[in-house]
Amino acid sequence: MIDADPPRSGLADRHFVRHLENAVAEAGGTLAWHADHWLAEIRRDTDRALVLGYAFPVNNVVAAKIADDKAASSTIMRAAGVSCLHQSLWRPAWRGNQPVDWSVELPIVLKPNAESGGRDVHRVRTEGELEGLISTLSERYRALAWSPLLDVENEFRAVLLDGELLLAYRKVRPPDSHEWRHNLHFGAVPEVCTDPLTSERLAALGRSAMDALSLRFATVDIVTVEGGFLVLEVNSGVSLERFSRYDAENCRLAGRVYSEAVRACFP
Repeated sequence: MIDADPPRSGLADRHFVRHLENAVAEAGGTLAWHADHWLAEIRRDTDRALVLGYAFPVNNVVAAKIADDKAASSTIMRAAGVSCLHQSLWRPAWRGNQPVDWSVELPIVLKPNAESGGRDVHRVRTEGELEGLISTLSERYRALAWSPLLDVENEFRAVLLDGELLLAYRKVRPPDSHEWRHNLHFGAVPEVCTDPLTSERLAALGRSAMDALSLRFATVDIVTVEGGFLVLEVNSGVSLERFSRYDAENCRLAGRVYSEAVRACFP
């Protein structure tokens, strides 16, 4: 069990580190860590695979880059007919931005175009707020994404590999919380999906998103708005750190996901 391992520090303290070590051992391979446990080198017989951060070498590099670009992935998914949130690109320092009538579009959500975890995600209701946030965020990010502000009822995360739903859970905000974001980083707790109908809908929409983006392994964040399901965003790096730390069963489920990912690295 992970909790029985000796204490570690820094990146080495991630549950992911031990999940990967266990998965590689189960697969009959060997593992060497580099860059303070951020880069893993896996070998099995004559085969070799590299894992960087939470990214496994099973996705096409361009597909992974598109998935992690909110505006680009939204464009590709909409072109493929996938039900998803419309996210548009805004480059603060670029004069070629498409004109936007903010008096019509507001309120919106403004966020970094290529970041995740809910950090620097803001609700914007006035043009004054928008101008101030763009000025502030442009000091840290070259590109921003904006989307309509929707009344999100629930947010789920689905983890898929080669079309199979490996894990699905709901991000539940505490009832007394004033936090509007559903991220585990901001206090939401994971609730594993056990309802077959919900899991089927998440799997079907997740597969459509993965197929549109030519991905094999990723997380698909899905929200419900007025009872309908929409893809919020897709992440090619599969991080389950806070999910895994929630309890022993979640730790086991996260370990299973990474065991499948390791197996997919080798023919």
